[in-house]
Amino acid sequence: MSPGLEFFCSATCHGSPISRRQLLAGSAALLATVLGQPGLGRAGDDGAAIVRQYASLPDDPWAVCHGLRAMGRDFTVKGGQSAVDFLLETHLVSVPANGKTVLAFPSQVEVHPNMFLKTMLEAGVPLNYAFTHQGSRRSLRDVLDGARALFRPAKVTGSPNMLPWSVIAFSRTTPPPKRRWTNAWEEPVDLDPVVEASLELFEQASLPLMQAMREGRPEAAKAPVHSFTCAGMHMLYALLTALHTGYAGQDRRERTQRQVDLLVWRLTADLALIERFYKERAAENGAYWFELDAKVKILGHAEECLAFGVRHAGSHAHAGAAGAAEGGDRHAAGDCSATWRRGT
Repeated sequence: MSPGLEFFCSATCHGSPISRRQLLAGSAALLATVLGQPGLGRAGDDGAAIVRQYASLPDDPWAVCHGLRAMGRDFTVKGGQSAVDFLLETHLVSVPANGKTVLAFPSQVEVHPNMFLKTMLEAGVPLNYAFTHQGSRRSLRDVLDGARALFRPAKVTGSPNMLPWSVIAFSRTTPPPKRRWTNAWEEPVDLDPVVEASLELFEQASLPLMQAMREGRPEAAKAPVHSFTCAGMHMLYALLTALHTGYAGQDRRERTQRQVDLLVWRLTADLALIERFYKERAAENGAYWFELDAKVKILGHAEECLAFGVRHAGSHAHAGAAGAAEGGDRHAAGDCSATWRRGT
């Protein structure tokens, strides 16, 4: 892999740059699917075999957490241990915070703050789930309490690659009437302004793409949102989650609707930009795989966002998204997000 090769998504799910081992493992998994290698993946399957093969290795807790996201709370690591127990009992640590001690996952393990916590919540792990930490029985609620204690809005609301996972974890566990708390530094926290700040960041970073969509022209260059983790898809998913859990604000639903419209347009526009981006770097070793990696990030996470809309708004959202993805139909994009707006 050439040291000069650039990433289209400079901020990735696993930090930047991703390791050679990760790239090769992902490439092998893709090849296994394409070639129909027994035991790894076949055309038409749901990818479960690949997840079990590559996301269950205990030497990579980040991958294990993504396996948990894909397979649910019953996912296990190699050897049969529950992935939830493995992460909680092996990688959770006690963290000092202004004279207090709270539970948290180290940043070098989960990469993005509260990524492991939000994943467990999405996998259906209840807050009263019990585990052993340093010889004492604790619960997932203790992890949530630690996350609340460590959360400092003034330090993260301007950092798009720090926010989405916390917004998801907190909005799923904190109804709007209880959105305020005090962190370990006796600083007041109000989740609603955090959600608003997240949307404002996303809107500003997406503005060049919004203008291109409205003018009916292709993307001319990377936009600021492409420097968000996985091109901003995590941020949009966090905003959808916050809206669904009641953090709608005065006009937040309509503004997020416009970002969903834009997402559907990006399903084709971003892919064309990625192809041009890597065509200019075709001579670089690994360019083909980096191009696939960028496309998978955008398409996979976009599908996750749209699937959220399908789940909470009905099948018309999926039909609109599919039509827009196939033909770049802006009317289909509008139908998709309008259906989502009514149903979420």
